[in-house]
Amino acid sequence: MTGEAGAELARSREELAAARLLAGGGFAAQAISRAYFAAFFAAEAALLALGEKRSKHAGVVSAFGRLVIREGGLDEAIGRLLRSLFERRNEADYLSVAAPAQEADAAIRDAERVVDAVETWLAGLR
Repeated sequence: MTGEAGAELARSREELAAARLLAGGGFAAQAISRAYFAAFFAAEAALLALGEKRSKHAGVVSAFGRLVIREGGLDEAIGRLLRSLFERRNEADYLSVAAPAQEADAAIRDAERVVDAVETWLAGLR
């Protein structure tokens, strides 16, 4: 794993910790956003390990699905979780509807699955 990919993976772990703190403090929408970013940075780490980089969130999600899931052999469920987190983050950030605490908890669990799966996948590349 390159230094840049390792840094992105470390950042994904920090985002998970921030999401947990926010959820514990009653900030569900913000926790959902941070959970998405945890998965996003893990996806970026996977792409960087393949020598790929995208400039937009949708581009990262799409490239992750193609290069890491379909071509790289990572479980399709992980790709679906990343896309779902992307959509939930957009709703949490841009809709004026309060997010329930259980949605934040679910987003954190889903992000943890993505980060863990990417970490395992990256370890297999060595």
